[in-house]
Amino acid sequence: MRRAPLAAQAAGLLLAAGLLLAASAAGASDFTRDAVGTAGSQFLLQDIGARGIAMGGAFSAVADDATALYWNPAGLARVPRFSAAAMYSDYVAGINYQAIQAAARINDSSVLAAGFRYQSYGDIPRTDVAGASLGTFSPKDFVGDIGWGQSILDLSDNDMDVFMGVAGHWIHSDYGMSADGFGGDIGITSRIYTNRTHYDLSFVAQNLGSGQKFDKVRDTLPFRAKLGAAMSPLKALTLSLEAVFPANDVVYGAAGAEYTMILGQNAKASVRAGFNTLTIDSLGLQSAPSFGLGLALGSFSFDYSFVPMGVLGSDTNRFSLSFNLPSKASRRYEER
Repeated sequence: MRRAPLAAQAAGLLLAAGLLLAASAAGASDFTRDAVGTAGSQFLLQDIGARGIAMGGAFSAVADDATALYWNPAGLARVPRFSAAAMYSDYVAGINYQAIQAAARINDSSVLAAGFRYQSYGDIPRTDVAGASLGTFSPKDFVGDIGWGQSILDLSDNDMDVFMGVAGHWIHSDYGMSADGFGGDIGITSRIYTNRTHYDLSFVAQNLGSGQKFDKVRDTLPFRAKLGAAMSPLKALTLSLEAVFPANDVVYGAAGAEYTMILGQNAKASVRAGFNTLTIDSLGLQSAPSFGLGLALGSFSFDYSFVPMGVLGSDTNRFSLSFNLPSKASRRYEER
């Protein structure tokens, strides 16, 4: 019996459940421009991994390494054996952002992952109510992540693979006053095989949970839902699209492309580009494109991304280093 229709139904049910969850949690002004500034913990939306950033953030259907812990925990289930990644990001106004993730396969269908994120805002002058100097302080954000990716074998066959994942986050901020919060993500990815290529479809719900409370009011987390799609019309070319539904802003979209060239037996290089509409209204059209390069030598990969910041007059550069062990002789994770 063919199971692909059953898998498609399951994916559709999860998608419907996620959108219903988003709708039930939404206020009257959510998912509109009027909701800008109504959610806390915005650092949770800082993208991780130079590869995905270079592709415009259209990466939830593509993620297949340790950075899937951020993009889409379902992608963890596609880690062949072991994956680790670290990123350094030089952001605007002296802000810098670092992240590290690791994911390991624990059996033929399950992958466990953990990670840590850190953001520093530099030294900021501190004054009292009269304007007198009190020196400086250094605001910081911390996020601890844990995730699980699972292949859904009962819904997979020769025509489709189905992956699901969950992630949990511990959130801590120190701005002179400190606050903690807890959040979580759920995701699903379906890979559909045809005679010529394959297609990936994904759904992710991010930042569900309890926000931070600095004084008397507990902030909401910056919830967003994402629908992604990816395909490879050529073996060396990956194209991706993504629609993002943030509770504290209007819907926006992204597109990405990656072309990979084989340089030798254990070496390959990639060229990437993307386009993201999130900041067009605030920073101008010149902030929408992104570009990047990648170089893989054996199990190690170095990735770089460049994103202009439009009217802010500065650019952002991200650097990632990753280590990925290929699968052993498992038939399920061999390239089809």
